[in-house]
Amino acid sequence: MTEANDEQRALRRSIAPRLGQLGTPLELIAEDVLGEEDGVIDWVAAAPDGRACVVLVAKRSGDAALLQAGLVQRAWVEARIPDWRKLAPTLAVREEPPAQLVLIAREFERATRIAAREAAGAAIVLARWRLAGTSGEIDLERVEPESRVARCLPGPAQRRPASAFRTGLCDADFLN
Repeated sequence: MTEANDEQRALRRSIAPRLGQLGTPLELIAEDVLGEEDGVIDWVAAAPDGRACVVLVAKRSGDAALLQAGLVQRAWVEARIPDWRKLAPTLAVREEPPAQLVLIAREFERATRIAAREAAGAAIVLARWRLAGTSGEIDLERVEPESRVARCLPGPAQRRPASAFRTGLCDADFLN
């Protein structure tokens, strides 16, 4: 076993009891699951409503590759839920609603936050882990999706680019 695997397992052990900080208590069903394309799923869990949750933890930044891996693993898990329910009829996960994807990383790139919002809205949760003080304990906090409107409204010190609408409106203003 490599040092990187040991560090990943230690990070997971620290995060597991704190998953409830993300707003919904999760019942962990399986850990370290070998998924699609030989990817490892850190946890498969169940939300109180029976929704399956696929949780991936990154040691560093969450980039597009983490989101891509998460979408692939979520599809893999969703395809197996009916078989798992046949093998274990009392299993806490249900086929409906669709599985939720929970990605946990040190930080998320802006492009990843936008892609997660566009890919599935509330079905993808991004969470940041950080060390809490000098104790070495880990805290989790939910990362809010990038707002569509925030990027097009000029700030007080910003000048509007010449290509902006004269009215100050942007594409996001026409979505409602």
